[in-house]
Amino acid sequence: MASLYELHGNYLELQQMIEDGHEGLEDTLQSIEDAIPVKLENTARIIRNLEAENEMYKAEEKRLADRRKSNENSIKRLKEGIQMVMESSGNKKVKTPLFSFGIQNNPPSVHVTDDTAIPKDFFIPVDPKLDKKMILKLLKEGNQVPGAELKQSESLRIR
Repeated sequence: MASLYELHGNYLELQQMIEDGHEGLEDTLQSIEDAIPVKLENTARIIRNLEAENEMYKAEEKRLADRRKSNENSIKRLKEGIQMVMESSGNKKVKTPLFSFGIQNNPPSVHVTDDTAIPKDFFIPVDPKLDKKMILKLLKEGNQVPGAELKQSESLRIR
C-alpha cells in the first residue's frame, strides 16, 4: 500500500489533471491504491475544492459584470453630455484632431401608442410551453397523461 505522502501527491496530481481538463481520470482514480472509503473521501475533497473554486469564479464574474455595467452607464452619461452641449450650441458637427463628432438621425422605429388597437395579424404567436409542474402533479395523483410518465432517477449527493 502507498504511503500517506504518496497518496496525497496522487490526489494533488488528480486534481491538477481535472483542472487541466485531461481525459481518463477514472483510470487514474482506479490506479490509486486506497481502500474504497479513503478513495471516496479524498475524491469528495477534490469535489469540494472545485466547488469552492467555482463559487470564487461566480463572485468574480459578478464583480466584473457590475464593473462593466458601471462603465456602460458612465459612457451613456458622457455621450448624453456631449450631445446636449452640441445641441445647445447649435453644432451638428465638430471635428478635432483626434475625433469627429456628429449628431444624425437614427433609422425610423415604431412607437406603439395603443397596442389594443393594432390588428391581431401583427402579433407573433407565442410558442406553447409545456407545463411540466402540472403534469407532474397529475401523475403523482395517479392520473394518466398521454405521452408522459413518471421517471425516477438517481444522482450522487455529497454532504
